[in-house]
Amino acid sequence: MKKIKGVIFDVDGVIFDTERISSEFWTKTMKKHGHHMDNEIYSQVMGRNAEGVISGLEEIYKDPSIDFRAISKEKVSDMVEYLDSGDIPVKTGVFEIINYLEKNGYKKAVATSTRKKRAKRRLEKEGIYEHMEAFMYGDEVTHSKPDPEIFLRAAKKINLKPEECLVIEDSPAGVEAARRGGFVCINVVDMKQPTEDMKRDTVAIYDDLLGVIEWLEENNK
Repeated sequence: MKKIKGVIFDVDGVIFDTERISSEFWTKTMKKHGHHMDNEIYSQVMGRNAEGVISGLEEIYKDPSIDFRAISKEKVSDMVEYLDSGDIPVKTGVFEIINYLEKNGYKKAVATSTRKKRAKRRLEKEGIYEHMEAFMYGDEVTHSKPDPEIFLRAAKKINLKPEECLVIEDSPAGVEAARRGGFVCINVVDMKQPTEDMKRDTVAIYDDLLGVIEWLEENNK
């Protein structure tokens, strides 16, 4: 393994504790329209951009009568209003790992499936945006995770090869995208417990970002 020179962060479920909130709003909105949804179903599509989530749910439900595009629009509107009304919950270890990476000369980038306008506003609001050197957003790529496009373009922005970057992900789609792009990946567990594929495709699994600091200390000196 080459020496890691940069870290690429997913946002929802890694920096912000928002995947649970997203699942709650999907469940509530689907119920409003007479359909069942739960965390188990949502975890199968989490980590993708909006179009990826919609196509994933269409594949899971196989019910052409469900207008997932309209439901998604309603869900997003309600969730954005909720998040904009207060502080966004930040995951354990976010500021500690940012401080560690800055002190040790690592490059830092964000690669999120969330749209630019929304993700940028949230990162700025919680004082994280200013610490990152590059950004890739869900509406800036052609192919959603598990395609590696978003990570490859983020690595290019910080002038590093994939094997020189550590990707931090919580979702199966994100972990697969990192593997397909040739990145080193750590799974920080959020809603989805790691599958056998996720265990195979990551160098470590931790409950929070503090564990990632420990891994870098032990494996990247």
